[in-house]
Amino acid sequence: MRRIFLFLGLNLLLIFCLQAQGTVFSVKGGATLGFQKWNNSNSEALIRYHGIFAVESYSPDTPFALFAQTGYHVRGGATRINGGTYNDPNGGFFDFNTTSYPYEFRNVSLALGAKQKLPLGNLDAYYLLGVRGEYTINTNLDEYHPVDDQFPQFSLIHPFDELTRHWQYGVIVGGGIEFMFSELIGGLIELTINPDLSQQYFQAETFYRDPFTGNDRTLAAREIRNVTIELTAGFRFYRIVEYVDFVF
Repeated sequence: MRRIFLFLGLNLLLIFCLQAQGTVFSVKGGATLGFQKWNNSNSEALIRYHGIFAVESYSPDTPFALFAQTGYHVRGGATRINGGTYNDPNGGFFDFNTTSYPYEFRNVSLALGAKQKLPLGNLDAYYLLGVRGEYTINTNLDEYHPVDDQFPQFSLIHPFDELTRHWQYGVIVGGGIEFMFSELIGGLIELTINPDLSQQYFQAETFYRDPFTGNDRTLAAREIRNVTIELTAGFRFYRIVEYVDFVF
């Protein structure tokens, strides 16, 4: 089903671009502020980056355009664990410092959508809405589960790479401004919010033995979804088609 929607969406964009007077290609990137929804709680923010290549239809007589874009996005969040002094199962005590653990999900994406432009002096403001699908290439989760982990039960607080769901889908909504450097080259500044509708991660209820008390404990099921805010800047390159009437 995903392939059918993708095929239809790309063909619709192609038909619209062919009927439009021109095409705009964009290269853009910037800062990513990532959050994750863990069941009913929110993670700390994760600051990373993204890069995008986009194409959109262009007609100077209409403010409406369709776009498609593909990119690389580091999504995720962070968990803060407060430090303290704990009993060592082998005797004595040990201190644990307060630490923030970043969880990175490195995704490639494809988004399809539409934008509406609003003239604003020498600028064009716009808002956009689209849908996107993503695939997770890799994560950094294995860093929290080393093979020689002295207390593997303690590392259960961190998600596992093998439980990552590699296919996700969501929406993209936002807006920005466009401006011209020359007749065929422009720039843009854009702000978007990218909530996932699917789960980035799912872990069923887990039972384990507490290494500090020896008691059996239950780790509740975990569902993780990404919500990402992206601040983007880039360049726009215009390809204009001119029609010439021949008189015989």
